[in-house]
Amino acid sequence: MPTRTPDTAGVLIARIDLAAARTALQQAAMKSDMQRSSGNAGLSIIDDSWDRGRARRDAWQADELESQRRQAAAARAFVERPGAGTSLGPCPPLGSISYPG
Repeated sequence: MPTRTPDTAGVLIARIDLAAARTALQQAAMKSDMQRSSGNAGLSIIDDSWDRGRARRDAWQADELESQRRQAAAARAFVERPGAGTSLGPCPPLGSISYPG
């Protein structure tokens, strides 16, 4: 998400909406992981097949998935071009910019 100060109310509202959606999705992913883990633990306790190694691997896998989600989010983050300024300048004349063909 862009980190610059919004110049319009629409940009601010869109940013707040995206942040709320991201938070809701992160909470849903965490809740899903917790339900899966508690379901596995509950079944293991009932049938007496609790396996500490499996529980540890499940926890490591959940941590790995969370770090992958965070890295993917960081890779999608908005990064401003180097040297991009905020001051307004005159537009170059029409036809003065040539693009590689």
